[in-house]
Amino acid sequence: MVFDFFKNLGSQRVDMVVNKTKGKVVGAQARVKGKAANSFNKAVDAPVKAAKGKLKGGKPKVPKAPKAPNAPKAPQGKKPQKQDGGGMGWFSREKGGDGGYDEEVYEQPEATVAIDLASMQMQTFQPCVGWVVVLTGELAGRDFRLVDGKNTMGTAANCDIVLTDPYLSSHHCVIRHENGEFTFVDLDSTNGSYVNERKCSREDLIDNDKIRLGRTEMKFKSLE
Repeated sequence: MVFDFFKNLGSQRVDMVVNKTKGKVVGAQARVKGKAANSFNKAVDAPVKAAKGKLKGGKPKVPKAPKAPNAPKAPQGKKPQKQDGGGMGWFSREKGGDGGYDEEVYEQPEATVAIDLASMQMQTFQPCVGWVVVLTGELAGRDFRLVDGKNTMGTAANCDIVLTDPYLSSHHCVIRHENGEFTFVDLDSTNGSYVNERKCSREDLIDNDKIRLGRTEMKFKSLE
């Protein structure tokens, strides 16, 4: 088996050499045929072109004299930059009156605009008039500030005070502050609302009142 392996390997290398040699021979023959065909075509086309030139009254083309090997090269001028898209980045060249490009133009970046965060916060700021502190449930220890006007409480994301008690309605109740007084109003919740352990739909609040919504108990504090 070893002998057959080396025998096959030698045969493959011999075949590769033979194929490579044949390829070189075929390529050389093709180049020779191509040169012969070009020479024949030029010899046939030359008198036809000369006859056409005489019929049109044109002058026969005179072949150019070959350049001297040591002849100096003519100086080449600088190529002008493209008028459109010639500049890159912040620097570009502006075309002058004589057709050249001699003025450099600096393109300034966009100006930075200063934003007064303090004035923006003052426009949206509402003073705190009181707060509620959660005593039980998942949010025990959290306090929520109350502002003048309406303070909606519930599980909906658009409530002013969002609670996570599953026994609450999406918009459960509201605490209103008007003319220095606080009023608690239940918004027809499913499980109801309690102020100081008494179920109610509307109740005036005073400092330290206790509010129970679902299973969440809170303590009300007033700043007035």
